[in-house]
Amino acid sequence: ARGDVHGFQRVADSNAEAIQKQPTLVSRAEAVKEKITLLALVNMVFERPSLERTLSFEDISDRVGVPLDQVEWVIMRALSLSLIKGTMDEVEQTVDVSWVMPRALTNKQMTELATRFGEWAVKVSQTQDYMMEHTGALLNQ
Repeated sequence: ARGDVHGFQRVADSNAEAIQKQPTLVSRAEAVKEKITLLALVNMVFERPSLERTLSFEDISDRVGVPLDQVEWVIMRALSLSLIKGTMDEVEQTVDVSWVMPRALTNKQMTELATRFGEWAVKVSQTQDYMMEHTGALLNQ
């Protein structure tokens, strides 16, 4: 479940005739589209480093496949469902995401996350070394 809106649309278009013959699929089509859209937004946030989670409405529009004037609704829906937490700036047309709902990860996503943890550990170590170097004299008094 990657939230591939464009891939989902290709499959739906290529199977439109078969889908139309299934009343359940027809009646739930909008709900499924909403879920795919929200999943695409969650994945978009998750794929970014935690310090780079300010997203422009334009980037969101491109990724989730909705018109620019509907991005605000998608963000508000994700916020209301507690899929993400953050603040939206309608004037600047950005959203700053501070938290994203945890989810099951693929092996590739686990590898990427492990790499991020490794990078974070290096930064923490560098910060510790810097603090020891610059505050060592204070601690030895």
